[in-house]
Amino acid sequence: MSKEAFNSRCRLCKQHEETTDHLNSGCSILEQNVCLMRHEKVCTPLLYSACKVLGIETTDRWYTHTHTHTHTHTHTPRPVYEQEDVTVWWNQAVHTDREFPANRPDITIKNKKEKAYILINMAIPADRDVVQKEAEKR
Repeated sequence: MSKEAFNSRCRLCKQHEETTDHLNSGCSILEQNVCLMRHEKVCTPLLYSACKVLGIETTDRWYTHTHTHTHTHTHTPRPVYEQEDVTVWWNQAVHTDREFPANRPDITIKNKKEKAYILINMAIPADRDVVQKEAEKR
């Protein structure tokens, strides 16, 4: 019986241990596609609800509140929704006087009448990231 070397490194990124937690929420290779899709699936119902509450025309169901990208066959919300004094942006950069490394909130709501903005940014951390994400909020 021969002993073969066992490599527990992730077969995709080859940087971390290949655990369920790493594959679900930490692998940089998977993060580029799978995690982004999961993030959008969580954020889209929130966008849909915000649009409904603000009186912006929506579809009958949240999961049809998207448009299809013909070249990738993916479904994502439109980048801009407008209704009278309210504009809602999906995943659009916020332009400011100072440069910020992360200036792309998931949802930005502008109320022109009240001259107010609401920025919504969602995090979908694994258990190991909860403390870090909570610290970032403060």
